[in-house]
This record gives sequence, C-alpha cells and structure tokens, in this order.
Amino acid sequence: MAAMTPDVVVREATLADGPLLAEIERNAPLVFADGRSIAIDRGDDYFAASRLMGDVTVMLAEVDGEPAGAICGALHPVLLGGLERRMLYIHHARILPRFQNTGLGRRISPALMERLKPLGYDSPYWYIAPANARSQSFARNSPGKWSVGPSWITLSCHNNAGPAFGREATPADAHEIVHILNSCHEGEEMFFPYTAESLAERLSRDPSQYGWPNLWLGDGAVAGVWPEGNWISVRSTDPAGNTTVSRGAAVLDFGFLPGAGAELRVLLRSWCAWLAARGMVELTAFTSRGARSRPALKGMKGEMSDFDLWTPALPEPPGTTKHGLYVDHIYF
Repeated sequence: MAAMTPDVVVREATLADGPLLAEIERNAPLVFADGRSIAIDRGDDYFAASRLMGDVTVMLAEVDGEPAGAICGALHPVLLGGLERRMLYIHHARILPRFQNTGLGRRISPALMERLKPLGYDSPYWYIAPANARSQSFARNSPGKWSVGPSWITLSCHNNAGPAFGREATPADAHEIVHILNSCHEGEEMFFPYTAESLAERLSRDPSQYGWPNLWLGDGAVAGVWPEGNWISVRSTDPAGNTTVSRGAAVLDFGFLPGAGAELRVLLRSWCAWLAARGMVELTAFTSRGARSRPALKGMKGEMSDFDLWTPALPEPPGTTKHGLYVDHIYF
C-alpha cells in the first residue's frame, strides 16, 4: 500500500498558540557549520518581542494535526536609495528536526507572504549568519543578496561595565532624541527617519519592556536598551555537547552627534554595568561598513560578526559600503 500523503495545514497563529510556538523554537535550534547550535527560549511569553515590532503575523504549520514549524513576518517602512519602501521582515523561521528536509519550509514561507500580500509590501527580507549552513542552503538560490551585510557586535557586560552616566529620557526629550538619531543614521540604507510622533508610538507598544526610561541621554548621545533577558534566554551548545544558558540585552535605538562617539561608549558602559548587576551577560548592537557608528562601537570590548542580507524583490542600492546599512534591532 502506498504511503499516505501527510496533511499539512499552515494557519495564522493566535495568542493561545504561544506555548506551542515557544516549544517549537526551543526544540529547533540553529545549527552552524562548525557544530555549534543555539536554541532560543521565549519562556511563557512567546509574543513579547513581537509586541515591540508592532505589525507582526505568525504562521503555524501542522502536519497531520501535530505542530511542526513556525515563521513570522513584520511589516515596517524603510528608505532604500532615498525612496520609501514597505518591507516584510521574515524571521523566527523554525521547523522541528523530524520535519526538516520534507519540503515544509517551502510551504510556510509562501503561506506567510500570501497572507500579507493584501496589506502591501515592496519586498520580503531576511538576515542569515554565514555559518548557518541550513538557512544559507535554503536561501542560496534566492535573488537579491547584498554585497554588504550588517555587523553584529556583542559586548560582554562584565568587561565593558562602567560608572553610571546619563539620565532616563522623558516625552519632553522626544525632539532632542529624534535629532540625535536622525543625525547619526542619515543616509544609511534601511533607516527610516524618526519623528517625535513615531518615536512615541514605538515606545508605547509595550512600555513594560521598552519605554522612555529605557533611553538614556547624555549631552550629545542616546542609547536605548531592551533588557530582553527578562523574557528570552539562549541555550548554546558547543561541538562537544557542552551547554550554557545565558541572558542578554539589545541596543534598539542609539545615536550621537558629531564628536560625541565617546559619549555613546560611556552610555553603553553604564548600561553594561546595569545589566550585569541583573544577571545579563552581553549587550548586542548593529552597525555596518560605512556607518558613522562603526568606529564608535569598535572602540569597545566586543566581538563583531557579519550577517548576509537578502531583499529578493528589490536590488541593493548603489553606494551601500560608502554610507552604511542600518538594522533596526527590533527587527532581528
């Protein structure tokens, strides 16, 4: 008797699916070419990070009624080559190991894009680490790979901890913060300039995670940090099978005026001390070749790793290596 074709259903997830989605991600680690693996644990609140993104859709794949995989998409505006575009960020794609290599990945991605097509977007996009062999293989034949990708800097909180510095922002600081952010990142591809209104909306999505007090101000610099370790932990396994669990934080908004790069470093060191006191081991931020922020961030004690970027429906604008590429760390 011929084997029965499995019944595959891909549907939009609901809040009630949170525990299932978290279980899939815990048990579908990212595996790298050198034998390392990383598994994300979103605990009891799978949708915590999604709330900060604002406009997010999560799709859940079931095979014969059994949860098998998930993928997420977030819509947001960017500037590419000076033109406003609406982009679909593809992320948190996970398939349980026993369903991998079955073609399921080729079904959930189109289902997500088809679900969001009526809302309108110019291109999907995604980031992949060069050492992530499985995801690189999946994307290898996709068009739109950029010649330059973002650089992810990981700062040890212990090694970078410094004295308290700066003050917590308030809504009255909105225009000052917007000026600093826009001045620092102007011209970087994928950066969408802030207004006081858009900044306030961003900080109102879930203030318990990321609100005005999470932005620390100096005289010419600002650093906004999400202590994601309060909601998310990371399980890392080396090739020998040794496992460690850690919690960290992410720099979601940062910038400095000309000549204030050193002040940004002081703010980040102050954040590192605050995070270390609360059991978080690392603080991450994004920069790129050509970005004004790169020299400032390279001046700290950290490790930098590069990611590849794809925008399959839009070409890379010319001059990216000259003026840089921006990553909104919320969308990562």
